[in-house]
Amino acid sequence: MNKEKLQIHQKMHARGKQRVKEAITCLKLNGHDPKSGLLLDLGCGPGYLHEYFLKAGIEAVGAEIRRKTIQSAKKNVPKGSFVLADGCNLPFKKECFNTVITNDVLEHVPYSLANPMLREVTRTLKANGLFYISVANRYQIHEPHTLIPFLTWFPRPCWNAIHKILRKRPMKEMYYPYTISRLKRLCQETQFSYKNFTWIYALKKTSKTDYIGNRTVRRIAQTMNKVGFSRVALILAEKVSIIVFVCSKQ
Repeated sequence: MNKEKLQIHQKMHARGKQRVKEAITCLKLNGHDPKSGLLLDLGCGPGYLHEYFLKAGIEAVGAEIRRKTIQSAKKNVPKGSFVLADGCNLPFKKECFNTVITNDVLEHVPYSLANPMLREVTRTLKANGLFYISVANRYQIHEPHTLIPFLTWFPRPCWNAIHKILRKRPMKEMYYPYTISRLKRLCQETQFSYKNFTWIYALKKTSKTDYIGNRTVRRIAQTMNKVGFSRVALILAEKVSIIVFVCSKQ
């Protein structure tokens, strides 16, 4: 593994560890113990979160639609359990999971397929189970996939043109970021009640500004904290942070 790939690998592992901590924190704030039953890591990718669920003593199954990604996950986490599966047609029995996690997954699912996918989560989640969602915010300042600032603030038809101008190539895939109101509607349509925990992610960023990847945004947050505007910084951060919901079946 070359130096660049090693750095990416290490960064993804660190991010996975942090995201698992955030997910467990949100679940416990809802009085839910993810160790008390089986967890579905839906859209598990190459297993960066899955590894830390296992380390936390949580029994987990990872599901992913791409065969190559499943192969990578099995290589990265040899003790993990992974299933090749379409999120809109999960090969699991009714109400078999105590917890379902989708971390940075929903923004890669076309809006037309989001409803069928969440209905499968509803089907496979136990009556007293919880569903944790972490999804890209359309109003994130630094779009996390293309790294183009404010890209998704523009109308959707402009995204590919902006990417071609700034990156000199077309976008490889389209993204489907959410607003809080859009995610609320999706939850309501699929019979989920929800609690908005975006403030946890925003609080982490504003209280520990080293977590902010973009230098300009990090400096702005640091300046606001120094001049006593930390509360204002938190309010603004909630508007542009990754959206985090914890949902239960109605």
